[in-house]
Amino acid sequence: MVCRCRPDPPSAPAPSAPEETTVFESLLADVTSVAAVVWPAMTIALLRICDVSLNVFRTVFVVQERRLLAALVAGTEASIWLAAAGIVFADMTPIRIGGFVVGVASGTAIGIEVARRLRLGMTTVRIYADASQLDEHGRELGQVIAEAIRREGHGATVFRGSGLAGPVDMVLSTVRRREAEAVLAIARSIDPNTFAAIDNSLHRSPAVMSGSVGRV
Repeated sequence: MVCRCRPDPPSAPAPSAPEETTVFESLLADVTSVAAVVWPAMTIALLRICDVSLNVFRTVFVVQERRLLAALVAGTEASIWLAAAGIVFADMTPIRIGGFVVGVASGTAIGIEVARRLRLGMTTVRIYADASQLDEHGRELGQVIAEAIRREGHGATVFRGSGLAGPVDMVLSTVRRREAEAVLAIARSIDPNTFAAIDNSLHRSPAVMSGSVGRV
């Protein structure tokens, strides 16, 4: 008697790894490789932004003769610069050099803007008033402006000069830089056409805009 047995079916092949896993691993590897190139450049740029911004403050403190603050800022600035330079010199690739350059440019702009907003130090407000004008009590305009500035707790000195259209009173007031706009506002509240300057920043008055600057 012959036994006819059916052969066992072939075993199914082992399931392969999903394609999604392979794609994800490839994408992760690409992101990691890009980050390995870009991250050092970003670090260099951030470090340079910090130390160049500090350089702006160091210059301000040196001009103001604040020795301790200038020395502390200089030491911090040097430490940050060494950290940034060390990353660049370890591998001088174009992207790292680019990060170094971008950091210097950005740090300069940011440092100037921050110093401007903080308004560090002292400044002199120069106010030019027409000495031929008198108030209702017969006082000269320059003296009236100076007295108003003094009432607000600021110093004011008046000098007599000669302008294109006649005598001019120049009122000088040296104050903290953040108080300069307030002093200017006091003068403008008395004479809106007062011509004034704050250090090297010229404030345009209505007289300038209307073309009658020769009056003072």
